[in-house]
Amino acid sequence: MDPVMKRFAPAELPAEADVLIIGGGITGASAARDAALRGLSTVLVERDDFASGTSSRSSKLIHGGLRYLQTYQFRMVHESVREREVMMRIAPHLADLQPFLYLLYQGYPEGKALLNLGLTFYDAFSRAPLSRWHRMLGRDAVLRREPHLNPDGLTGAGLYHDAMTDDARLVLDVLESASRAGALLANHTEAVGLVHARGRVAGAEVVDRIGGAQTVVRARTVVNAAGPWADRVLGLEAPVPHPTLRPTKGVHIVLRTEDFPLHTAVFLRSPADNRVVWPTPTVDGRHVYIGTTDTSFDGSPDDVVADDQDIAYLLEVADHTLPDAKVGAEHLVGTWAGLRPIIAPPPGTSNSDAPREHTITEGANGLITVAGGKLTTARIMGRQIIEHVVGSLARDHGVRSVPSSTTDRIPISGGDPADLFRAERALAPVPTEQRDRWLHRYGGNADRVAAAGKHDPIRGTDLTDAEIRYAVEHEMAMTVSDVLTRRTGSFYWSFDGDDAAVEHVSDVLEEQHHYAAGDRAAQQADYRDWTARNRGRRTSGRDGPTPL
Repeated sequence: MDPVMKRFAPAELPAEADVLIIGGGITGASAARDAALRGLSTVLVERDDFASGTSSRSSKLIHGGLRYLQTYQFRMVHESVREREVMMRIAPHLADLQPFLYLLYQGYPEGKALLNLGLTFYDAFSRAPLSRWHRMLGRDAVLRREPHLNPDGLTGAGLYHDAMTDDARLVLDVLESASRAGALLANHTEAVGLVHARGRVAGAEVVDRIGGAQTVVRARTVVNAAGPWADRVLGLEAPVPHPTLRPTKGVHIVLRTEDFPLHTAVFLRSPADNRVVWPTPTVDGRHVYIGTTDTSFDGSPDDVVADDQDIAYLLEVADHTLPDAKVGAEHLVGTWAGLRPIIAPPPGTSNSDAPREHTITEGANGLITVAGGKLTTARIMGRQIIEHVVGSLARDHGVRSVPSSTTDRIPISGGDPADLFRAERALAPVPTEQRDRWLHRYGGNADRVAAAGKHDPIRGTDLTDAEIRYAVEHEMAMTVSDVLTRRTGSFYWSFDGDDAAVEHVSDVLEEQHHYAAGDRAAQQADYRDWTARNRGRRTSGRDGPTPL
């Protein structure tokens, strides 16, 4: 079984690509898929791993952003709910429709009439079937559905539907689609400089951060889709006098459902500052994650973790939501923290009220930069970026007759109904729980996962040799963190990040990539330290984990 995704070698590069994309999060991935499906020669490089920044640390929702109606961002909400419907068609395995309760308590600024009106707009914008339109529930109906909710001051709720996703898996499947269409991809490959021809940006110098090789990728157009690192890429061209972005930090905490018995995602207001927050059960029902904070961040985007204040804020939300659960820091499975690449708003705008729309700009020397945006609308952003690229190719290079975008009609990798049917039949002999997990995570590629290795779980984990080998051999996983954080999600949903699988992951990485002995120890240490830091600890040499 030949891998579809593999890191490009310098010898594979075209003499001059149509487009070079810098950044392998959901925005860059969506642009690469759009470009490749239009027949443009496409190269994408990512400094770390695909989805290693914001795109694996979101709230894991494909949603319209109901709360944005309060700040009159109607256009964005309309676009987002319509895009939710598109994603349910082209990525059904990664757009899982679930019920949500928007709770109402005494003293909330929105009453039943206003919430009902907002949800009516929400449903109408999406053009969803009437069977999925919202219902308003009274207090007793809400408590029958979720008996552990805080009853004090509860007046009712709006029951509506949105979709949940695995954000990192979504990025990977979009990239696999781009690769199938001809795009060349490389993770752990940093753009360290821009190259020019006739006064225009004409490519980039890139360095393989694992192997050390350096090469030049020449391209007619260059797109900066680096998310929170966008200003850093802009700085390769010229000093940036005023930051393009004002990143804010969003933190989530994870609890076990047995400690925090909530079974429907709820939106409510934080008792600390009245911000909208959302405790959300995972699709498998084993965990509940609670988010999110929205605080200004002026540190390095390379090192973003939850601090004690973030955790205390979200534990207060947990206590307010289910007061009888009495959860504390000792119940945390883990945390994650990411940066929203928000365009710097006018002075005096609060973080929560800052617009989430994106912008696409072209610098004096032709560098195209996308800033802002959100996971849900990434496909649209990718289409708009490539429309800008097509305009630049026509203006500067005489390239004509580029086909229109087809990304709203062609399923992403794993999302084709025929592939899903084939995978379901091929996995019939696999135990039910494992089969369901694979189909949910990999969709129509689940049979390829099953063929990659052994199916027995590694002792102490739910992971199998097949999943690990598939990640390394077919999904460009280059490090322990690549496998356990973004390919399998182990980092998020177990107390120790499935530490029992680390040695096996290292064995498979060595077989595939032939790393030096020191690399094995370094990768393991990096993963264990990152896992510990996102559980309120840090590792300290031989003495093991110690409190922060």
